[in-house]
Amino acid sequence: MQLVLELIKLNFLSIALILGIIIMLIENRKERPYGTDHVIAIVVMLSVIVINTGLRDWFKGSLFDPHKDYRDDVAITLFYLRSALEHVLFPMIAYVELLLIAPVKKKHILFIPEFVCIFAEIINLANPGVVFSYTKHLDYRDGPLMMLPYFVGMIYLLLLMRYSILFIKEKEMSKGATVIFIVFLTLAECYLEAAYIVVDLMDEIVALDVIIYYFYLVAIYQSEMKIKLRTSELELERSKRMLMLSQIQPHFMYNSLTSITYLCDKDASQAKKALIDFSKFLRKNLEAMTHKSLVPIRDEIEHTKVYLSLEKIRFGDDLDIIFDIADVDFMLPVLTVQPLVENAVKHGINRSESGCGTVCISTEEAEKFHKVIIRDDGGGFDVESLKQLDDSHIGISNVRKRLYDECGGMLIIKSAPNEGTECTILIPKENHDENSGN
Repeated sequence: MQLVLELIKLNFLSIALILGIIIMLIENRKERPYGTDHVIAIVVMLSVIVINTGLRDWFKGSLFDPHKDYRDDVAITLFYLRSALEHVLFPMIAYVELLLIAPVKKKHILFIPEFVCIFAEIINLANPGVVFSYTKHLDYRDGPLMMLPYFVGMIYLLLLMRYSILFIKEKEMSKGATVIFIVFLTLAECYLEAAYIVVDLMDEIVALDVIIYYFYLVAIYQSEMKIKLRTSELELERSKRMLMLSQIQPHFMYNSLTSITYLCDKDASQAKKALIDFSKFLRKNLEAMTHKSLVPIRDEIEHTKVYLSLEKIRFGDDLDIIFDIADVDFMLPVLTVQPLVENAVKHGINRSESGCGTVCISTEEAEKFHKVIIRDDGGGFDVESLKQLDDSHIGISNVRKRLYDECGGMLIIKSAPNEGTECTILIPKENHDENSGN
């Protein structure tokens, strides 16, 4: 217990930083962002270094006898192993960090400097003095290759800085300057310690380096998760849109084909025109599934006219249609007008007490918006029922969401039972120039 307390006392800052890293790892254990395994390996190596250094300091302060000859003592062997381990682990930490961001194809090549360092330390253990040596009183002496561990560490830190810059540019991370700074700080400290300008700060600097880098990796992970989540949401919405657009209402197809069949015997020319309109309607719906940009209001009005021409075959004089198109200089998402007109016919006119009525489609320009207004004098409904997403309201919900997502538009619906319905599409003018270039 006394030994543990001494280790904590001698390396309090290093231990505190390591515990901080461990707490972060525990906090993110469920997400396990990319790089977690590397950071765990670094924490293990850093812990070994701290314990290693702490044992040396404890021995020097408690058991060391400056007059004793340690040449045949086990202590000098342990000191050689301790220093060799430290020389190998510090560059190894930088190497493991480098593995996080270096190109995959270069990872094996990157180990060559560390391999040279390990090989030199093994030779030094067999022939002390090549890299370092100890006197009989355990005084540390530099050898010809004493700068090798620091040199290898600096190589990795320089590569780490280079790849960090490239990594930041690739990920478009705006706060990556902090990471570059901490790598530079570690590089500077490595040089200063090698030159004996500062001593025994490497543990703390490396621990701080790891903390900063881990925060950086977590930030990248969270950012990428948000992007993936948003992408998934957009893909889901696109799939819903494609499904909606691909679902030609069976009752409409049946009614249209029945009406066309009736016309074939009564009026062949009208039947031919109806078939042409029906094919146009189907083609427009199929094209809309892959249409990614906004379309001119003229196209939407034209498609709506094709739809209404088919409904007119069935309703005849029971359905009156009025077009009042005053504003044609704007764009909006594909298939946003026709579904609302279809709702007006299906749920307004068709369900009115008389079974007949008028649908009016108009456009006008306001100060801040382009407006599309669809009115009917049919049965109307309780607007609160829109909150229940049944089959009759999915089309409205889809139009409203696509208006908002694709051009910042809005859909306002006013209705009451037996009083008709008014649907107003608002397209912001500030988005017009940008959207028209899509």
